[in-house]
Order: sequence, then structure tokens, then C-alpha cells
Amino acid sequence: MQDITDELRIASSAEDDVRRFIGEIQAYASITELDEAILNRLIDKIFISAVEVIDGEKVQKVRIVYNFVGEIEN
Repeated sequence: MQDITDELRIASSAEDDVRRFIGEIQAYASITELDEAILNRLIDKIFISAVEVIDGEKVQKVRIVYNFVGEIEN
């Protein structure tokens, strides 16, 4: 019973975080330019990998960790 209660609490917390993130995104839906304030509000971390050459092209991977919801897989 305790495990189920813990899982429900975690799921409820995650749902609240997603709802907050959606509210934040909706507030910025019509922006045309990112600025420092918006980035700080929406994004927790940005990871940029070293340059790799793949099929003759230079490629860098970018991972974005958002506030409230974490990393969203592509």
C-alpha cells in the first residue's frame, strides 16, 4: 500500500510540473525573440557536445533540460 501511495504522489507531482510548464509555454507562445529572462524562466540547462564529423559534415548535439519537466526526448 505504501508503494502505491508513493507512486501516486510522484505521478501527481509530475503532473503538476507538466501543468506549470504548459502554463509557462503558453505565456510565451507569441514571442518572436528569445531573451535572457525567457531562457532563465523556461530552461534549466543546455548541454552542447564536441564537434563530430559525420558523413563529411560537422555535427554538434544539443540537449536542453527544461524547468519543471526535465529533458524532452526528440
